[in-house]
Amino acid sequence: MDTDSSAKPGISPAGAHTLVTDLDEPPPGKVLELAAAAVRFVLAKYKVELDFTPDTLPMVDHYAEEARAAVSGAPETLALTAHAIGAYLGEVVRRHHACWWRIDDDDPGAWRLEFRDVFLTFYPVQVAYTALTRDEEKCFSGFELPPADRDALVERLEQLPAVSEEEYYAPSTKVDVIDIAVDALLARRAHDPSGTRAFGPDDYARGA
Repeated sequence: MDTDSSAKPGISPAGAHTLVTDLDEPPPGKVLELAAAAVRFVLAKYKVELDFTPDTLPMVDHYAEEARAAVSGAPETLALTAHAIGAYLGEVVRRHHACWWRIDDDDPGAWRLEFRDVFLTFYPVQVAYTALTRDEEKCFSGFELPPADRDALVERLEQLPAVSEEEYYAPSTKVDVIDIAVDALLARRAHDPSGTRAFGPDDYARGA
């Protein structure tokens, strides 16, 4: 699984218009508006109300899979669908892990979550785009890690059973990878005297 976003389009470092939220603050209004749209979309289609828990992700997978056919016939709906699914997915992750949003300008594809306990960046809207298009030339897996950590994660993932193509692209699978990554990196850093320190927004801005 690709965990490197270098040289990928649409991904930018922190810029002049960057908004970073604190762990104790609510998410940005833009994120909440799009996540609420995902809740409305799923409620209208399946009469099931998403509640931002990991248990709802199989329903998000199902919605994304059906929406993939819809957006292929109506490409103009792709952006809103991906933005809504990505914002919801990001909020599920944010409420489950110690992390915060970093938003650059108005491009939801560059919105990302930065983690406190491990140096890991997650781009949920990119994950949604890939789930809807299965075009990895324009999108990527949604993760950024330092090279050594990336290699350790890849090694851990290679130990797991193979998954189907549908499972590979499912948003819930990416959340499973986050859980695996956090556990694996915490275990790896337990043997490093400096590995227990918490990361903050400034660390990510410096790329430390």
